[in-house]
Amino acid sequence: MIEAVREELASSDPGQARTVLRRSWLRLILESHTSELEQLCLDYGIDQRDPHLLLVRACCRDLLGDSHGAAFLRGQGLQGIPVDDFVVCFTELLLAADASTKAAAADRAREALTRCGPDDDYPAALFLLGWTEVRLRRDFANAIGLLRSAADEARLHGRTDVFRLAQSNLAFALMHAGRFTEAEQILDALPVSTSRSDWDVFEGGLPEANRACIAYWRGDFDEAITQLDLIVMDEGLANNFEALARLYRVMSLISLKREDQYFAAAGLLHGVSKTDKHGIPWDTLRRVASAWLAHAEGHDERALHVAAPALTRTGAAVAHALLAELYRDLGDTALSAQALQLAAASTLPRYARVSTLVTSAALRSDAGYGADAHELLERALEAATPERILAPFLSDDPLIGDLLSAHSHRGSRHDAFLHVILERRGQLARRLAGVLTRRESEVLASLRTTMTAEEISAHLGIAYPTVKTHIRSIYRKLHVTSRRAAVHAADAR
Repeated sequence: MIEAVREELASSDPGQARTVLRRSWLRLILESHTSELEQLCLDYGIDQRDPHLLLVRACCRDLLGDSHGAAFLRGQGLQGIPVDDFVVCFTELLLAADASTKAAAADRAREALTRCGPDDDYPAALFLLGWTEVRLRRDFANAIGLLRSAADEARLHGRTDVFRLAQSNLAFALMHAGRFTEAEQILDALPVSTSRSDWDVFEGGLPEANRACIAYWRGDFDEAITQLDLIVMDEGLANNFEALARLYRVMSLISLKREDQYFAAAGLLHGVSKTDKHGIPWDTLRRVASAWLAHAEGHDERALHVAAPALTRTGAAVAHALLAELYRDLGDTALSAQALQLAAASTLPRYARVSTLVTSAALRSDAGYGADAHELLERALEAATPERILAPFLSDDPLIGDLLSAHSHRGSRHDAFLHVILERRGQLARRLAGVLTRRESEVLASLRTTMTAEEISAHLGIAYPTVKTHIRSIYRKLHVTSRRAAVHAADAR
């Protein structure tokens, strides 16, 4: 493709160069000719101040990792050009950072597609609109439909690279919507790329991230880490799916209590953006994972401090679902309820809905409303069963375990899946048996004294309900039922 464009530019009338570049720019970017495209803009652009060329160059800079150059060129290119211009619409899908600006650009791009002319690349533009809608997370069904259409158009036009990208992102859209089985079917049939394209580098390991996210929510944390290790780099800033992979790797390590890797995990989070990128609220996602890590390390005050700004934003349903669970684990029911409200304000994928239902059930149980808790838990099982979503049920909090056991005796329409959950909880418990977290070790040390639970709370600077949770966890791990027995069991180890 790139050679054909070069030949056409070389043989064209200088006045036609702009048309050739306009017709080819999006395809060249998607087919991994970003650097060559930028050079063509410089070599054949009669007017280097042409807004279209400036915007195309801005996209090239952005994909090549030069965010500052991209911002400067974008600012120059947007001067004095209509916002509904086709090139403006589709470069903005790549370049707009915050969700509101990108959403407005997506609405204009949808309208621009109805006016698509012979000099506009319809299959690539359709893909880019679907790609954007997935990241905006405002309507998964719409995003899935756009990407299916883009894949069909690419196949009909013989555009193998665009077809592969459309299918790969379709799998991500399905995964993010909680339709894991469909996503896996597409991933299994995905065309194999012989080399990583510019777009592959830009996205940062989409197929592996997809499989890892599915593995995480299905409670297979070891498999999630295996997939994530294929794309997670230990140094530098992470873009797109590598950044997502870092977040899920941290959460997987916490689920497996890999304390020896917590320090390295904190380093990975430092490489996740603190600002929005392509409409994704990275700072909110990073903060929630960081807060969970601080809690896992026993630094609950730090966890509360890090997480606080995440309660000021909407549009991060999965993060807020995990944040609600964290606040409940920390014993702050009011903040947990606030996080649940934020999660509900966005479109909830199936697995995040399961998470919020389990957290809500635990909150109601803790408040003494057992019937409500079991009703919510039954709804969680109903949502989780079709896609085998296990992770929200695997918390090592004894309250969750007790609630699930009671629900099993009570009877459920999903007894078979509930049995799978209890079996998986047992496997994790046996694997982690006797392995006390750092904070649990601190609580155990306090149990050797005459301090009451309230005094331990003040001494360690953590909430009283959290102390009680740690004590229950210590008893369970040491297979004891009393304070004195816990101390004796620890001494006998």
